This record gives sequence, C-alpha cells and structure tokens, in this order.
Amino acid sequence: MVCVHYGPHGERLIRRGVELSEMLGAPLYVLNVDSSDSDEYNHSKEMYMAVWKRLAEEAGAEFMVRKRRGHKTTDVIVEAAEEKEVTQIIIGQSAQTLWQELTKRNFVNELISKMNMMDLHVVAVQRMRAGLEETHEEGVISYLVKNEGAYQLSDEPEGDDYIKGKFFHELHTEFENGLFKIEQDGKARYLHICEGTLTEPL
Repeated sequence: MVCVHYGPHGERLIRRGVELSEMLGAPLYVLNVDSSDSDEYNHSKEMYMAVWKRLAEEAGAEFMVRKRRGHKTTDVIVEAAEEKEVTQIIIGQSAQTLWQELTKRNFVNELISKMNMMDLHVVAVQRMRAGLEETHEEGVISYLVKNEGAYQLSDEPEGDDYIKGKFFHELHTEFENGLFKIEQDGKARYLHICEGTLTEPL
C-alpha cells in the first residue's frame, strides 16, 4: 500500500509501489489520508488526485481516500492496511511543507509501533531526485508565467511576473505533467506541474 500526500512525489511513490507489487505478486492499494476538516473544493488537491487515480487505474490498483476525522494519520493508515490485509507500506520522506507530518521521526516510529506483521518502506527525496531520469524526459529551460492568479508553463517569458527554471516532462503522458526545477535559497526545489499549471504555492 502506497501512502500519497499533497506534494510533487506521489507519482514516484506509486511507481515504486507498482514495482514492489509486481515483485511480490500482490495487489496494490494507493491511499490518501485527507486531513482537511471541510469538503471545500481545492483545485491543487483535485489535480493531484486526478493524476494519482489515473496512475492507480493504469497499474490495476485500488485508489482509496480516507478522512482523518479527528483520528491520528497513523491510525487511519494502519486501519486501512489491516482492512486490505496489506503486508508492505510505502511512504515518502520529503522536506516539502505539505509533507512535514510524514517526515517527522516520531511519525515513522509511531507508525511502526502500530503495524502488525507489516514492513515499512520510507522513500527519501534524494533517491527520488536521483531517479528522475527514470520517470521524466531531459529537462529543458522553461518559464512559469502568471495568468489570472495561476502560474502556467510557457516556452517564453511573458509579462513582468514569470519564473525561469527547467521543466522535466513526465514520461508516457501527452499532458504537460512533470517537475519544474528552480533555485531557492541556494538549493534546488522541484515544483509539481499538472496539465501545464503549477499545483502548489511558491
């Protein structure tokens, strides 16, 4: 079972889950734990969900969304895993703000303490970046141009509000999905692009 949260590495985690599932000859589940307290529409979240659902469907996996509803995320994950008789759980470790809960050491320890007869796989960001060439085309210089409040991918800088970077197009998709690399505070940051639109805050 792969646990995906709102951030740019969900696709990589799902592909890792597909590899493990095929190796073990076991069914694959993709789980998103929704921690929001409302059902209000969130464009970025819906774009991520659409990509994950497509990847899960292509892999023959079951995509699940579970509301936290006041419970701990670890309890929701373990409950779903036990319900589906899961033996392997994959989570991501990232420095992205939206992933902070998954990166805290106490989260991993707490999850392990609640798991019964299951193995936990923690995939680090560095390993996902190192494997970028396995899942994306070679990067090309591109721009994010602000248009009606959203940043759109463009081949040329337009207007006064744009960001220069390098776009890595996701393999095996006709849509403009992929990662947009920028330099921020002297470090590389990878932003998720879905259908030509930036899906996370800068």
